[in-house]
Amino acid sequence: MSQARNRIIAPRNVVNTKQIYVFYILKELSEGKVIFGNKVMDNFKNAFNNSPLPFSISSSTVYETLYDLEERGYVISEWEGDEFLNKRAKKLYKITDRGIEYYKTHVADYVDNLKKNKAIIDILIKMLTK
Repeated sequence: MSQARNRIIAPRNVVNTKQIYVFYILKELSEGKVIFGNKVMDNFKNAFNNSPLPFSISSSTVYETLYDLEERGYVISEWEGDEFLNKRAKKLYKITDRGIEYYKTHVADYVDNLKKNKAIIDILIKMLTK
């Protein structure tokens, strides 16, 4: 019998999943890594595999994020694969100069906000346990 799932999740203002996907994708691409939808999902599943709380990983949100990044001009994509060789096609993404600029300009503020939220949570834990 499986364990009951803990439904407590972080408040939306603390962890905005789509924004995390945005910065993660842009970071990976800015480092020259290959990104496609399933790889993003696999990387998040692996990173949070042993997490004490589940981290919701939504394929629709990942693909919506990639689409939005392309619409905003932060990434470009191209299809890779060959039906003749029976290779499944996948859409690979590359970062644009505009995407690099957006990442460099905004990621530090987002990480700083995450750290501030963590500090607030740490204070709340201390208040409730000491």
